[in-house]
Amino acid sequence: MSRTGLLTGAGLAVFVLAYTSLILTGNTVIRQSADPGATGVSLWAALLPQLAAVLLAMLVAPRAALPQPLSGLPRPRLVKETWLLLAAAVAFPIAVALVGRGLLYPVAKITILVVVPLVGFRLIRGDGPAARSIPRPVTWLAPLPAVIAWFLLAEVSPLSPPLTQQLPDPVTLAIGSLITLLTASALEEFFYRAWLQTRLEALYGRWPAILASALLFAAMHVSHINPEAIGVGIASVVAAQGIFGLMQGYLWARYRNIWVIILIHTIVNLVYVDMLI
Repeated sequence: MSRTGLLTGAGLAVFVLAYTSLILTGNTVIRQSADPGATGVSLWAALLPQLAAVLLAMLVAPRAALPQPLSGLPRPRLVKETWLLLAAAVAFPIAVALVGRGLLYPVAKITILVVVPLVGFRLIRGDGPAARSIPRPVTWLAPLPAVIAWFLLAEVSPLSPPLTQQLPDPVTLAIGSLITLLTASALEEFFYRAWLQTRLEALYGRWPAILASALLFAAMHVSHINPEAIGVGIASVVAAQGIFGLMQGYLWARYRNIWVIILIHTIVNLVYVDMLI
């Protein structure tokens, strides 16, 4: 078996193990959000919307030829940039464990996932040309079936969890929503998909890159885990945030439209969508 096949099999095994362990231990309801008052969702609710989106994306190919970002980047430079991003992806959950999710959380996030990579890219590049990992979108209609299917199943159907979060006052909610839009919906997609996954794709192939970036995206949410149930917590994060990251990663690899996956991430994070529905 090729290296790509081995890496793909190992990544899929992590997801299968996570879902299997949750089912065998009777933990078939998991929490997708750490917000106070958020309800749990069934494993089916965590899986089916994302799976439907991936399957539809597989069926609907973009009509235009897609750009391949970083294809001309020298491999030694690509390897260095990838290791830099992997180090940042590992460092961020550790930083969250140290600073918590208070006022220092967005500062740590921007520093580790934006400032450090940008400075690192510039130092690694030296006198070489700048690299563009986020090409201009060449397709807008092709992703729509996947996006609509995901939205209907995740936000409108009986699989959608009810809105039970404890909401703050309108001003605090608006400010928090804006911060979330910038530091989660946009920042995370730029880092995990456009920067990290694109480089991993160039080095190891599409599916190893999608799976690796999805699992690292899941690892970002380990602060949600209850210390008294670490095994269940890890499996739940993989089953919820990991599978969401897998869908986002496939849509990025399939269509190379960063705004589509930012839109999906925004719908997930902004409580206004649930209020309107």
